[in-house]
Amino acid sequence: MIDLTRITSSESEEYRFTEELLTASFPVDEYRDLLMQRSNCDTNHRFYLMIAHDETSPVGFISYWELEDFYYVEHLATLPAVRNKGYGKEIIRKLQSTAKSIVLEVEMPTDELTLRRIEFYKRLGFKIADAEYTQPAYRSGGNELPMKLMFWGETDTEKYFEHVKESIYRHVYNKVEKN
Repeated sequence: MIDLTRITSSESEEYRFTEELLTASFPVDEYRDLLMQRSNCDTNHRFYLMIAHDETSPVGFISYWELEDFYYVEHLATLPAVRNKGYGKEIIRKLQSTAKSIVLEVEMPTDELTLRRIEFYKRLGFKIADAEYTQPAYRSGGNELPMKLMFWGETDTEKYFEHVKESIYRHVYNKVEKN
């Protein structure tokens, strides 16, 4: 059984744990500049950084954005030593218990690892959207990445895809699409 606790200060020991796990778990193109990450933690009311503890110690984290009508999961990571022990599933289940809808990005299904990640989310009730999606660059000089969006809950993926995409672009990436 895990507990999720919100971190609201980048000065805390818990924050340092999540930042170290973030940078060890994701390629640099898949997370923002660390100064901006800290600023979101400290000041952005839409941004939630939750540390996951088991009975004895931190085991992972989830970061997400509370947008107009859904949660957007930005990052989920567990310590390498506890992977495949059900912590990721438990973290997502806890989030599902508080959300009407959840959206997240996954890498294109190109190899065994990316296919396993997609299957993990499918087992938790997520559906993959067919529509094209590109993750904007997180940082100046960074790369845009082709991704897929996955949806869980009450959001109709086909009907609301463009609304969801625009909301993520605006609030998470500070990007407004020009027609």
